[in-house]
Amino acid sequence: MIDPISKGIDDFGNSLLQALNNVQGIFGKELSVAKPIKDNVLQLIGNTPLIRLNRIGSEYSGVQFYLKAEFLNPTGSAKDRTAIAMVLDAEKRGKLKKGMPIILSGAGSSSVSFTWIGKVKGYPVYCLVPLTTPPERVQLLRSYGADVTVTNASDPIKLTELADEKAKKLGGYLPDELENPANPNFHFKTTGPEIWRDLQGKVGAVISAPGSGGAITGIGRYLKSQDRRVKVIIAGKQNSPFMEYGKTDNPKERERIKLPAVYDPKLIDHYFHVTKDEALHLQADLYEKEGIFAGLTTGTVITGALRFSETLPDSEKNERNPFNIVILSPDRD
Repeated sequence: MIDPISKGIDDFGNSLLQALNNVQGIFGKELSVAKPIKDNVLQLIGNTPLIRLNRIGSEYSGVQFYLKAEFLNPTGSAKDRTAIAMVLDAEKRGKLKKGMPIILSGAGSSSVSFTWIGKVKGYPVYCLVPLTTPPERVQLLRSYGADVTVTNASDPIKLTELADEKAKKLGGYLPDELENPANPNFHFKTTGPEIWRDLQGKVGAVISAPGSGGAITGIGRYLKSQDRRVKVIIAGKQNSPFMEYGKTDNPKERERIKLPAVYDPKLIDHYFHVTKDEALHLQADLYEKEGIFAGLTTGTVITGALRFSETLPDSEKNERNPFNIVILSPDRD
C-alpha cells in the first residue's frame, strides 16, 4: 500500500514531467527529454547527454569541457542518427518502400546502424565487406541481422561499385551518407539544438572528428545560426583530406581535394592534426580520470579541444562564466 507522502511525491513528479513536456514542445517531438515511455526503440536515438569533464582539462582556468555522449545511442554510435535520418527521408521520397532491401558497403558503424534500423523497420539488409574485415566484425553484422558477403574488393570505390550492382539487381536502396543532405539536416534539427538547449545557449565552441562531414556541418550550421561567434572545429589525422584542405589557403590546391558533398568547409574555424599516439593517450586518460570508455576517435577530438583551449585569449576565459567547449564523442569502439 502506498503511503500518502509517497503518493504526493509521485504526483508531484508526474506533474513536473508533464510541465517539462509542455515546455519541451517548442523544440519539437525529437527533443522531448521528459517522455519516459517510448513508442518504439527507435525513439532512443538522440537526446544524448552532455557529460562534464571534471579532471581532463582542469588545468585550463576559465574553460569547461563537455562530452556529447553519442556512444549512448542504441548501437553505440552517432551513425544511428545518420541512418535513421536517411531511412526516414528515403521512405518519404518513395525511394525505400515496404519489403525493399537495403544494400550496404563496408563494416563500419554506419553498416551496424542501418542493419539495426532495417531489422526494426522490416527491411532486409545486405552488406558487402572487404576480405580484410575482421571475423568478429562480420559476426557482429550478422548478429544484427545483415546478410553479409565477404568480397575480394580491396578499396572503398570498388566495394561501392559492387554494392551498386547488387542494389540494381535486387531493386534495393543504396544509402550514401557522403552525398545525402538528410545526413547534415538531421544534425541541424536534433544534435545542434540539443547542445544549445542543454547549455542554455552558452556554447563557445564545438569540436568533432571529420567522419562523413555531416555531423559537424549540421551542428555547426545550427549553432552559428544561433550565435555566429561559436567556433566550429575539426580534429583528425594528418593525411585526412579534411586536414589537407584545412592546412592550405591556396584555392587551386583546395579544388583538387575531394570532400564529401554533405560537408561545408566554410563553417570550420580551426583544424587540429592529431597523431594516433596522442589519441591513444587521451582515450586512456578519459577512462582513468573520468571513468568513461569511448572510442579512439574521442581521444583524437579531446586532444584537439585541449589544444584549442590553449589558443583562447584571457578575455574569453572566466571562472564564473566559463568558455564552454563541446566535444563530440562519436562511438564506443
